[in-house]
Amino acid sequence: MIKTYYNFAIIVVPVIIVSMICMNPFLSRIAAAAEKQFNFVAVGDLDCNNNSMQTINNSIDKKPEIFLAIGDLYYNCKPDQFKKALSSLNDILYMTIGNHDSWSKFAGLYHLPNDRPYYSFDKGNVHFLSISTESDLQQNSTQYDFINTDLDIASQNSSISWIVVLAHVPFISSETENINENENLKTYPPLFAKYGVDVVIQAHVHNYQRTFPILLDNFSNPMIVTKNNTINEGTGVLYITTGGGGHDLYKFNSTSPYVQTQYSEYGILNVDVTENSLKLKAYTNHDFRTPKDAFTILKGYNTTEPTPILKYIYINTSKGIGAIPTPKGLIEIPFENGTVRIPVKYNYSLANYSLAK
Repeated sequence: MIKTYYNFAIIVVPVIIVSMICMNPFLSRIAAAAEKQFNFVAVGDLDCNNNSMQTINNSIDKKPEIFLAIGDLYYNCKPDQFKKALSSLNDILYMTIGNHDSWSKFAGLYHLPNDRPYYSFDKGNVHFLSISTESDLQQNSTQYDFINTDLDIASQNSSISWIVVLAHVPFISSETENINENENLKTYPPLFAKYGVDVVIQAHVHNYQRTFPILLDNFSNPMIVTKNNTINEGTGVLYITTGGGGHDLYKFNSTSPYVQTQYSEYGILNVDVTENSLKLKAYTNHDFRTPKDAFTILKGYNTTEPTPILKYIYINTSKGIGAIPTPKGLIEIPFENGTVRIPVKYNYSLANYSLAK
């Protein structure tokens, strides 16, 4: 009986050990993938009223691991009142400074540094960069250097799959209330395209907007990459405005040619992060179970590398709608008078180029 047990042990124990050794990398990959799965909620311009309380409760209902307040957190309400309402989100709240926020009041709170109103952090395989549109954004500014260096490092970090930029004032928006031209903002979309930013989340205007995936080599000539609701990572930057936190809503005067979806309702943006996808869903407070807008970015399914904004062909055009070939087929984009630069990575053919005047 003992001999039988001994032989069994000789055979089985090595098998168990070998199995554990073989399973260890597999289990490690499962653990790493699980660590990268989380969700975050983003919304700006909360205020403190019934609408904002509903927004907060709906945000809590999503059980986010990160809550991104995209500026104008309190407005003129009593801080103690609002802190109580946000108490269950305090530990996971990351704040972006807005035009109604006092830097001296919020320095050191909600993960803001004590020494500057802009910062970055990582969660799983996502890199978040919070920009202060209320501070100096000129190219020779300290903030510009920080942003440029931060995105450069993040884009080369093999452990980072996604880059998300947070900013209060929109870089791209439909015409609506409280939207002003800021020349300094035009400096940054080319940087976002250069470093492979996936999503830019904005607020300030009190409504919801989502652009088509866009590449910008020149701010006056944004390129719509596709009109699908699912894209491969690296084929365009999404700009999403989620300013319906609770303050008075803004109506639209028009629709930007680069905006695919827009509506004026209270609500939030919820993003589910996995190892290979970003699933963005916008919910309104009116119907919080069914997303009103949805978009998915996939990673790991690309057959081509992201398009670098480095080399171009130049086409002289008059004002009109241009149809240019891409790997996804012909895409129409509006052109102004002058010279249009188009990346040569897509091998554009002048023979295939048309302009509807």
